[in-house]
Amino acid sequence: MMHAHRYCLLLLALLLVGCEALGLKPETFNQRLAVGYGTVTTIRQTATTLLQAKKISADDAQNVQNQADNARAGLDIARTIGKTDEKAADAKLASVTTALRALQTYLATKK
Repeated sequence: MMHAHRYCLLLLALLLVGCEALGLKPETFNQRLAVGYGTVTTIRQTATTLLQAKKISADDAQNVQNQADNARAGLDIARTIGKTDEKAADAKLASVTTALRALQTYLATKK
């Protein structure tokens, strides 16, 4: 069961990356927000997998999880702000997306 879950998350991550490579980027705020939440999940799973494979330390994995928590909170804030101020919500989402990309890049160096 756990392996199937990881496989699905990996497939989702590859799909999202593949879509961007083809120029199919999420266009609406809600689409970008959904990608952000999916990325948080992928980052969490990747950190766990790397920890189990002994490619990162427990402290490093915890740091990644903490940053994922912060990103998730940022996405929640962007979603809430989006109900009243679309411009501010887009700015918040962009900043969280930048942080998520940095985490993805870091984890990719550990594989």
